[in-house]
Amino acid sequence: MKEGLTDILKKKILILDGATGTAIQDYNLDKESYVYKEREQAGCHEILNLTERDVILDIHRKYIQAGADIIETNTFNANGISLKKYGIEDLAYRLAYEGASIAREAALEAEKENKRIWVAGSLGPTSKSASIPTKEDPTSREVEFDELLEDYRTQTEGLLDGGADLILIETIFDGLNAKAAVIAVEEVAELRGREVPIMVSATVDKEGRLLSGQDIYSLIRALDRDSIISFGLNCSFGAKDLIPLVRKVGEITGKYLSIYPNAGLPNAEGKYDELPETTLEYLKPLIDNGEINIIGGCCGTKPHHISLISEYSAGKMPRIPKASKDKPFLSGNTPLWDRGFLVVGERNNVAGSRKFKRLIEEKAYEEALEITRNQIERGAHIIDLNLDDALLDSVEEMKTFLRFLGNDAYTSKAP
Repeated sequence: MKEGLTDILKKKILILDGATGTAIQDYNLDKESYVYKEREQAGCHEILNLTERDVILDIHRKYIQAGADIIETNTFNANGISLKKYGIEDLAYRLAYEGASIAREAALEAEKENKRIWVAGSLGPTSKSASIPTKEDPTSREVEFDELLEDYRTQTEGLLDGGADLILIETIFDGLNAKAAVIAVEEVAELRGREVPIMVSATVDKEGRLLSGQDIYSLIRALDRDSIISFGLNCSFGAKDLIPLVRKVGEITGKYLSIYPNAGLPNAEGKYDELPETTLEYLKPLIDNGEINIIGGCCGTKPHHISLISEYSAGKMPRIPKASKDKPFLSGNTPLWDRGFLVVGERNNVAGSRKFKRLIEEKAYEEALEITRNQIERGAHIIDLNLDDALLDSVEEMKTFLRFLGNDAYTSKAP
């Protein structure tokens, strides 16, 4: 019986492949490669799963030869939301399926040579945010949670049908998008009566925050579930600046830890100049000190980067995860650490505060927000929100006011 992924992770550092998008550039494909049914889909790498299958297969083979244990499917944008800009959102399932089946073909070839390869179905963050307000309306969003959920379900179904072993939710810039992805994967897995391991990887700024304002600690607290086997960081600004942040992630999670950085920052032409030897030098301390479980490369990393990382990691001991000690698993955009007694602010309550009820009835949300700020300033750790009233559309009012809370840099920190 083959050992499972989590069993292997206890024994060795696994190598994740490099950047498919960067590797595609090396093939100098012309615009005809991006034509499907007489329509050009310039910039849509996922369409190559249909038009240039051999190119994608060759890329997988090269990364496997370089030492990758886990290969990502070419499906980062194979979701209805991202594909809509090309007018091919109806191809989401098929592109996901084909992306996984190509990777599975490469994995089966490697298996004949007694090398075990795991296929990670790539779920990107989509091109829209469920948390960041748009234009002048503070309650507007580019995409609704349910739309994300539906599109991620379709993509996950295609990936699993095509042969993915696990799902990699990567380059997360919005925690709400990521939550939709996690739930979608779990729902599909439950319907199929199988366990589907999930890897979670975020992209952050140098302060460790997502584009949506949430910090990485909060993201882990918001997402952590039994289905998730690893947390980590990818993309961003390269290994040098990413390593201190991934070490912080390792301090607070009892899951396996991953890192796959860019090959530095892009130059003026958008290309990555960091040599494989340089990337490896940055990563060596993580490997030598047993601080990592899964390691690889993102934008700009090619087979030679992966080859050097694989060779150096061989025989080195992986990180041994330790259970998190702090109990309250609550967070707003920042985590609520264990502090004994917790103070709950209860004035955002239409049944308990006449002023708050009046402000909600008058749609004076900014003024109602001052009540929240005041409670936090006076020591509230958690905000209790109640908008249940017979004369209000409570569901819509809850949705609206939560978005006002989330837009505010001060109130969004509190659970």
